[in-house]
Amino acid sequence: MKSILVPFDFSPYAVAALKTAYKISQKSGAQILCVTIIPTELDWDFLSDQMKAKNAQIQQEYDEAVEFLPNYLANILPVKTSLKSIVKIGVPWELILKTAKEFNPDLIVIGAYGKGYEDGEFIGSNLQKVLRNAHCPILAVKDSLDGNHFRKLAFASNFSASASETFELLKPMVKLFRASVHLVFINTPSHFENSSEIHERMSQFVKGHEEITFHRHIYNHKETESGLIEFSEMHQIKWVALVSGHHEKNPSYQIGTTETLIFQSELGVLSLKM
Repeated sequence: MKSILVPFDFSPYAVAALKTAYKISQKSGAQILCVTIIPTELDWDFLSDQMKAKNAQIQQEYDEAVEFLPNYLANILPVKTSLKSIVKIGVPWELILKTAKEFNPDLIVIGAYGKGYEDGEFIGSNLQKVLRNAHCPILAVKDSLDGNHFRKLAFASNFSASASETFELLKPMVKLFRASVHLVFINTPSHFENSSEIHERMSQFVKGHEEITFHRHIYNHKETESGLIEFSEMHQIKWVALVSGHHEKNPSYQIGTTETLIFQSELGVLSLKM
């Protein structure tokens, strides 16, 4: 793992994401790319000097962030952390994705909510769009995860043939923390399957991953998300991984399992694209 991108807006959730990224960086030696976006709908880079002068507050916020950010980060992370701070002006989710494309990080660690969050709100549009459009794994957190948390993981899947290939994206982190992986299939009434069929798919799934310690579970529940939350609590698991489909063109009101799980739980949720 070479680099980890962390969107940072000074919120408590962004701090949790940064601390989580640091724990991964400690183990992997990855550089942390901390990107702060000064939000505006204006296409700032292409504005004339006259138009920029009319929006002087934005430039002032940018200058303050450039000056203030290094010292602020130094109070959160140890001085010797491999860290690059980046400040940009524009639409947050667009610039997060643009930065990800520019630096090609191995992982994005992002706070479940942004600055200005009020209790009870669903996840913000910036997180939703980053989840749906980024091409690298994304770990969304509400609380910081430490090294002990990373040693036990729930991998929720239907264990199709493509799931094993997608798991390859996760293997570096699993091996990094020598994590035990709890394979879990949430069996719901609306998508009920026979245990024998699920176990057969799990058996096929683990082939080629013999160096990983796996535990296999079938957990029955009325709802996928609630079942996964209950399962994780039962096994004292603090982060889960899910294989996400491609929902880039779906309207925001169509909510997927990954988004619902982030909203409903305190778990760290890692999204992997097939």
